[in-house]
Amino acid sequence: MRWGLILLACFIIGCKDQTSTQVESSTTLALDSSIIESSKPIALVFYSTSCQPCKVLEQNLAHAKLQHLLSSFALYPIDIYAKTPITLPFATPTSAKSLRQNLHIYATPTLMLFDKHHLVAFKHIGILSVDDLALLLTLIPTLPENLQTQESKQQWLNSHLTHARASKGSL
Repeated sequence: MRWGLILLACFIIGCKDQTSTQVESSTTLALDSSIIESSKPIALVFYSTSCQPCKVLEQNLAHAKLQHLLSSFALYPIDIYAKTPITLPFATPTSAKSLRQNLHIYATPTLMLFDKHHLVAFKHIGILSVDDLALLLTLIPTLPENLQTQESKQQWLNSHLTHARASKGSL
């Protein structure tokens, strides 16, 4: 019997001991069955309506350069102060407060990218440029299979971002 995939969200950010290789607090959230059947990577964008940087990130994500790349992702904007239960992409409705606590969302905007296996690959708080977003959206589907942890995926992606910025002279 197939139990489906479980979205495993373990985050280094927010843990008490960031030097430890084991995360002290981890959370599992079940994904909606329509998402489980899809092999699309997932992008969660946590925002609040009063957040000005959120509006900038929203504009960057709406850029024409990113539309083709975003079409290969399941994109879910999530208002962290929503009064109604949040359903998609999760199997059971959850409150915004519970989601913030479980996923360690402490500020907005927060972008979380999940690989094709629906495991956390990247988490970023703040604005990302259109070029950085384009690079991330290109790299997430091609993550090497030997990168097993969220930390190793995050480091790999950050090294590619740093290299790309240095090549452009934007560091």
